[in-house]
Amino acid sequence: MKRNKMKQIASMGLALSLCAAFGLSGTALAYTTEDATIDYNKTASLTITKYDLTAATQAGVSTSGLVSTGKENTEAETMLQDYTLGGVEFTYLRLGGIDMYSDQDATNATIQVIYGVDNEAVRDTLGLTEEDVVKTEDGIPWYTSDTLIDALEEQLTANRRATKDALEAEANQSGTAMALTDDITGTTSVDGLDLGLYLVVETEVPENVTSTVNPWLVSLPMTDTETGDGWFYDVTVYPKNETGNPTLEKEVSDLAHGVSFSGDIDALGYRDVATGSTGDVMGYRYLSTLPTITSNATQLIQYRFEDILSPGLEYDQNDVIVCWYESYEEAQKDYTIAMPDTPATQGANAAEIWECNEYGIGTYFDVTYGTLDDGSTTMTLQFNEAGLERINTPVDNSQQVGRYSDWTCVVYYTAKINSTEDMILGDEGNPNTVTLTWERTSKGYIDTLSDEATVYSYGIHLTKKFTAGGTNYDAVQFIAQNVTNATGTYYVVADATPKAGVYYATGTTTNVDEATRMTPDETGHLYLCGLEEDTYQLTETQTDPNYNLLEDVITVDIDTKYTPGVQVGSLTATAKVDGYAATMEAMGDSGNALVPLTVLNTRGFDMPETGGTGTMVTTVLGIVLAGGMLTVSIILLFKRKHEMQK
Repeated sequence: MKRNKMKQIASMGLALSLCAAFGLSGTALAYTTEDATIDYNKTASLTITKYDLTAATQAGVSTSGLVSTGKENTEAETMLQDYTLGGVEFTYLRLGGIDMYSDQDATNATIQVIYGVDNEAVRDTLGLTEEDVVKTEDGIPWYTSDTLIDALEEQLTANRRATKDALEAEANQSGTAMALTDDITGTTSVDGLDLGLYLVVETEVPENVTSTVNPWLVSLPMTDTETGDGWFYDVTVYPKNETGNPTLEKEVSDLAHGVSFSGDIDALGYRDVATGSTGDVMGYRYLSTLPTITSNATQLIQYRFEDILSPGLEYDQNDVIVCWYESYEEAQKDYTIAMPDTPATQGANAAEIWECNEYGIGTYFDVTYGTLDDGSTTMTLQFNEAGLERINTPVDNSQQVGRYSDWTCVVYYTAKINSTEDMILGDEGNPNTVTLTWERTSKGYIDTLSDEATVYSYGIHLTKKFTAGGTNYDAVQFIAQNVTNATGTYYVVADATPKAGVYYATGTTTNVDEATRMTPDETGHLYLCGLEEDTYQLTETQTDPNYNLLEDVITVDIDTKYTPGVQVGSLTATAKVDGYAATMEAMGDSGNALVPLTVLNTRGFDMPETGGTGTMVTTVLGIVLAGGMLTVSIILLFKRKHEMQK
């Protein structure tokens, strides 16, 4: 097999870090004659200092002038001291010795340095053939540095992922792991090494490393690459990694009624905040773009979402799906909002959907639920072993990264707003937080991200009064109708609580006969709790028979103003009653929770009882005292009507 030769290294020894290691040229050392040949009585050392190339580049530090020399360089270390990377494991594997070989032909002898490779798996991965062998001794084939350099480069170019995975696997199988790079200095080292040819592989990385350095070959000792006049035994390299983290975004939507807040079309659907009525089923989702996975060393060994719902909300257990998309943009828009006669949908265009069964067990993920001391409930969704394998493994040998590398997953689930006093009304809101925990192969290097979505709900505080000291509140009934919702108008269905006069919305109906008739308590106070932002009409359907019903409906408008936040925004509520601004009441520590209004019933006009004298007789007698023909006419009229009534 013929390969292009790399001219500058040749017989000076092998020191490679293809696209991996760098250093700055240092001052040349003066070597003696003994330095020009290898002293096999010595041992060698290898020191590696790891840097975060992504962070350095983002900070404006250029590494373009750095070249690989294999020597310690304090100038490079000073330049990059703020970008060291801890938690990286390198594994070395001695492949064979170093020898000088003479190839004698009829006219000349060719003398060169060769290296033994006593590892069949490495030879197979590099694609070495019998034609590449310079000599075989004791069953071990020997090769020139040119052959080995070109073989590794060709395999990495043809299929970087497969080559890295194969060499990582063999290093883990047969090599020796160095200590993790230090968290402060980014350095690890090993000494007392036998001389020879070594393969060095990055076998474990912390959570933020997206691309491992390519495996490299190094000769210990190695020839001075600056002067070419000697061998040195203590080799230092400065490999670099690209880094990056996953993303996390939490959102909520009112699936039942389609409106998030403010009645604005841009506010429909999923946002970081929403308003909802108690009894509603809210849709939650978190979007997470996975990090890059370029080899087995960068594969994910943990990806877990831990969700916490405030006590006012309740999980619809195991109603969970995981949808996969090639881009965040595709993931973000893949839903429709609820409209009249059209339910909300999500995940219809996902490239793949994962589901779990009624017990929270899925092919690729598992879900568990719990309760905290404060009454909050939890949901933990974790990709299981099969799910992680599917994420990490390329689709086929032509793919250089994991199947879902840089894809966006969306976790959808639902939760009901509790129709109880656990639901916080007003501007404090009901938060729902999620924490993503992820881990790569380097044990103990775990990172987290958190995000939050908040649900807001409100209420109406109606005070019922009668003139002339009336107190028959048991005779009073009101119904409520939402008249501006995106899904159409509906009447409120509510449950009475053990506390008289307090109702929590539980559902909706379009049939007025099914609307809940709500009655004040013994002091005339009526609370309708758990209303989303919308316009409501209150109708007094019944009152004390001695008093007049209201002539028309009462219109209550609940509006909110959105204020962006660093992680999650907030809503501040305002209200109007029949077009007039109302000062909303607090509920506990939460401001702007209740819309106050007072309904005053005035007395109805008394009518005469059948067969009695009544107030009409008094009136007639008053007219009789005035005298005249009019008196007679009124008396006759009264008598005629009285007879008719009989």
